Amino acid sequence: MQILHKIYDFVRKVDNFFGMAAMAFIILLACANVFMRYIVGKPWGWVEEVTVFTFVWLTMLGASAVVHVEGHCSIDVLVRRFSSKWQRIISIVGDLIVLATLILLIYFGILLTIKGQTKLTPILGIPYSYVDASIPVSCSLMFMYYGRMFWNSLRGKKNTTALDEDTKESAQ
Repeated sequence: MQILHKIYDFVRKVDNFFGMAAMAFIILLACANVFMRYIVGKPWGWVEEVTVFTFVWLTMLGASAVVHVEGHCSIDVLVRRFSSKWQRIISIVGDLIVLATLILLIYFGILLTIKGQTKLTPILGIPYSYVDASIPVSCSLMFMYYGRMFWNSLRGKKNTTALDEDTKESAQ
């Protein structure tokens, strides 16, 4: 189990790194293009294409990061009125639905990625499969994160999110 925990932590760190790198890349590219447009007078035409693609990846990686820290919203007004036994059953069924949905997103994301190989971007001629791959990759990360939370929930363990870990580290 220790090796799985290390792999999980490594994947989480890589996920966070690429999310932060994508954001920094978008900002730097936008600033460079503003400089090229207003100072040099010759903007780069390809910047919008690259920025949009990077933003798609950033959005999908951000979604997986939100799942990791359990930042997704839920409306549980009705569920809280049930007994704890029924709350647990509803939670398990809901979690299974989320996991099944993620499996479908991974599957159809892979199909979309494969089909995107023939469709090219207008300026750079990059296959759309590079952008479409963000769906199965991020949904796989979400499945891993949500699967861990679900497993801990089944065992009756409280999940420790990245927010909890960061709070502990800053308190020390």
